Formats: sequence, structure tokens, C-alpha cells
Amino acid sequence: LINPATCYHRSKLAADAPGVSNLPPLLYPLGLLVQLVPLFLDPYQWPQMQLILTSKALPSVIDTPARESYMGRTAFGLPQTLKFMPQGTLQWRLEEWLSTGCELLSTAKLEEMSSSSQDMRALVVVGELDKTLPSIAEAERLLSVWGKEKCEVHVVEGAGHASTCGSRVDLAALMRKRFPELIRNNNSNDGKKWNAKNNKQGGHKIQDNHADGHEERTAMKAVAARGIGKYFGMEPRYNGEEVGLSPLLYWS
Repeated sequence: LINPATCYHRSKLAADAPGVSNLPPLLYPLGLLVQLVPLFLDPYQWPQMQLILTSKALPSVIDTPARESYMGRTAFGLPQTLKFMPQGTLQWRLEEWLSTGCELLSTAKLEEMSSSSQDMRALVVVGELDKTLPSIAEAERLLSVWGKEKCEVHVVEGAGHASTCGSRVDLAALMRKRFPELIRNNNSNDGKKWNAKNNKQGGHKIQDNHADGHEERTAMKAVAARGIGKYFGMEPRYNGEEVGLSPLLYWS
């Protein structure tokens, strides 16, 4: 669970969003921009985005050409993915998705989930600076309901609501640590081939655990985990270059 919305009824989002969804149509876009968008931001998102766009740093998990290509393809697809949300869609999500969902997942229901499954395991990841939801308080509630044996909580320092999934945390590593059955050896030759080509041209060697058969990470890299300095959770480019991977290679 990442910033679990089971606390929606106690959130700033629940206080502000219904009013925005009922604004006159001409004022609705302004309401989204002024009242709701700031709830999803934190102090590090824009500086980190600037570092990525200027090729000075990347999230620590973007450490191979294949991963950088995936990030590039995702970025190109954002205009199609993040379309303007109509008022009716927002109203439905607030009422039928979030509000109804909270009512269904009462404390009694959560206790029933735990007692009915002795093998249940949960990982709750929350942002320290989440302004959208009271995520830390909710994580503490879930921990008290499910107990330490079944529930593990990880607070991402410096993260708001959105960047709990971004450069402030190696989410995949946390999941592998909590659920060891997710760990696998990746013997893909993609990284090996790129390394050999780049070294032949006098480039920099790439540290790639996924290309040499090592087990996948179960913790953030040391530099990123410290979360300090001008990169604050990110790392210099994996290949030492001053420019990013050509977009022409994103689909290669």
C-alpha cells in the first residue's frame, strides 16, 4: 500500500476536492490548479525534474540504457496519459471510489482480513510530507490493526504524495525485501551488450547488477539512501555522460 487512501475521510483532499468538483464549469480548471494540484507536490519534485532534464542526475533506479529508455518512452506518453479530468470523473472518483472504498474498509473489515489469513503480509509505504492524505497516521493505524508480524511500515523522508513512488525511494527494492519471492536473477544480455559497445568507444563502464546475473537490489544504493546534497536521493548519470540517451534509441 502506497500512501493508502483508506484515510480519505480524514484528509485534506476530502475537505477540498468535493468543492472543486462542484464549481461552475468555467472556474473548475482554476480550482484544480489552485486547490488540488498543490496537494500532490513537494519541495523536491521541480529541482529533481530540472536535474533530469539537464542530464545532471537520474533516480537511482535508472541505471541502465534500457531503464532510461523506458523512462523516456513514459515521458513521451504523458500528454496522452495525463488528460484533463472532467468534473464528472472527479466527482465519481471522490464519491464511488474513495468515499465508498473507505466505508467498505472499516477497522472491523481490516481486522477480519488479518484474522482470516495467517499468511497475510503487508508493506505500507508513506511519504513524510504527504499533504494529500494523512498517510503516516494511517500507516500507524494499519500497523496497530494488523500487528508488526503482518505489517511493515516504511516512511520515505522528504517525499510528498507523488514522489513516494519516484526518486526518493527504490520502491522495487523495498518490495523485494518485504516479499523475497519477488527476487529473481536477471540474466538479460541487454546491459552487457551496451557496456561492451560503450567501453569499445572509450566510454564509461556501467555498474549493472541486472546484466551480470547478480540478485536484484533489496535496498537503495548508498548514495541515494543518504538523501542529502544537491541530488537529494538521485545519482549522477550511470554512464558519466553530460547528455542523456538519444530519444531515437528509446524504442530500439
